[in-house]
Amino acid sequence: MARAGQTHETRTAEQEFNRLTIDGLRPLVALLAPNPPKKKGDLVAVLTRAMTDPDRVRALYDQLDRITQLAVREATHDPNGHYSRTRFVAKYGREVAWHEPAPERKSGWYDQRSDPTHAALFFPNYDYLPTNVRAILLKFVPAPDPFQIRTSTELPAERALVWPSWSEKPSNETVPIRVRETAREAEADLPAVLRLIDAGKIRVTDKKHVPTEATRKAITGVLAGGDFYTAEDADEQRDDPAHDVTIKAFAWPMLVQAAGLAEKRGDALKLTAAGRDALNKPPADLLDKVWAAWQKTHLIDEFARIDVIKGQGRVDFTSVATRRKAVLNVLKDCPSGEWVAIEDFWRLMRGTGRGFSLVGERDAWELYLFEQEYGSLGYDDTHTWEQLQGRFILAFLFEIAATVGLLDVAFIPPQGARDDFRGRWGADDLSCFSRYDGLLFFRINPLGAWCLGLVEKYQPVAPQKTDTLRILANLDVVATRPPAAAADRLTLERFADETSPAVWKLSAAKIMGRNNFVQHTLYEVIRRLQFVDRVRLQKRRS
Repeated sequence: MARAGQTHETRTAEQEFNRLTIDGLRPLVALLAPNPPKKKGDLVAVLTRAMTDPDRVRALYDQLDRITQLAVREATHDPNGHYSRTRFVAKYGREVAWHEPAPERKSGWYDQRSDPTHAALFFPNYDYLPTNVRAILLKFVPAPDPFQIRTSTELPAERALVWPSWSEKPSNETVPIRVRETAREAEADLPAVLRLIDAGKIRVTDKKHVPTEATRKAITGVLAGGDFYTAEDADEQRDDPAHDVTIKAFAWPMLVQAAGLAEKRGDALKLTAAGRDALNKPPADLLDKVWAAWQKTHLIDEFARIDVIKGQGRVDFTSVATRRKAVLNVLKDCPSGEWVAIEDFWRLMRGTGRGFSLVGERDAWELYLFEQEYGSLGYDDTHTWEQLQGRFILAFLFEIAATVGLLDVAFIPPQGARDDFRGRWGADDLSCFSRYDGLLFFRINPLGAWCLGLVEKYQPVAPQKTDTLRILANLDVVATRPPAAAADRLTLERFADETSPAVWKLSAAKIMGRNNFVQHTLYEVIRRLQFVDRVRLQKRRS
């Protein structure tokens, strides 16, 4: 099979059959004639005559089972006559049967010498149609149907966990599926995080500029609805991928840095001029810019968050921007407003040939679990794609796209959510492969459809009016439903002094101390806390 970047050498039926040995040719001829000749040249001649006769080819095609006919259809309308096992299995769910079931001997053992099926007549080497055979097929074989991704409008209420057979966990354990609609959350989260930065409460590490553990806890406290997971969802084992399940609280500091809204000064993030201006802009417009900026950033590679895979510093990864673009191109083919299962999204990407490479073939040997010699990801594994490309996709969709508010998500805790890594050396005791394993379904919401360019306009959902904070004539601000939300407290602390657990007094000194930030921040106070209009506030100041 030709490797990526190489052009397949086209061959005729005679050339393809000549590549086989006598032992490979005789069973194929037996499918066409009862008494195969003995010489290789004669065997090749019999097969070539049959597979270049249009009537015979049509008759043989009609005898094929449905799956093999589908494989022939796919290859016939491929420019190179190529049968891609990966794409075919992703699209149709199973491989072509190249051999008949091996006959069972009386002793109970199976004879490994099984006869080929008629599929091998069309694909002598299991990968390409001969050029002259394809020319005949093009005259009557219909084009394959386009890939149709499955979607749903309703979600199951629960999901069964998958534990290894040796686990002490119950085999029939199920957990409820959680659903988060993220657009309105993101519209509230971004201003809250920016105010937290302006208050000097977000710190990042020196080298990678990632938020510290204390910072992640502080951010979680101001997020609308909190992070996707709570501390109770985390695994007790420190070396387990589910020990740290923070997602939103990690993503937001990275997102605002990538968008140029904040920058590291000392050990803390500080708002840039763009970040200060952002506090006075419509949240949806701002989220769109944050999303656009993230697609190009090299601040962090989402795959770096798959902590269980070691050796990442030794390999040359493909461009992260190119990988994001590949995912987005497929995401745009998903219908808005409908739930898509992660497995079906993976199938759509692979079945349409729009996957991507994470590392080169040799570099995969440098990636490993726990111990490089035995735990290398270079060893063949049925689910290598899910462990590499698949986990990048999970991290990108769950931690970035959902945090920005483009995708509503349905998920469970990551422990026991997937079992596509169980065959790997050293993975026996892992509860999951990544903190993102629990993502089961996603749905492109109206904000996502707009940010992805699927619709021209975005009409945000009008926020529900609340009366949780009131301003009194004496300039007291009262929380009518204490305790006040963390985001509201952040705003109040900048312009008022707390006089009791539910009451603040507007402070002229704090307001005037904001210098040239006063106007846009006061506007934010009015918009968020439902204070009196700006004219009345100006009168009070005077």
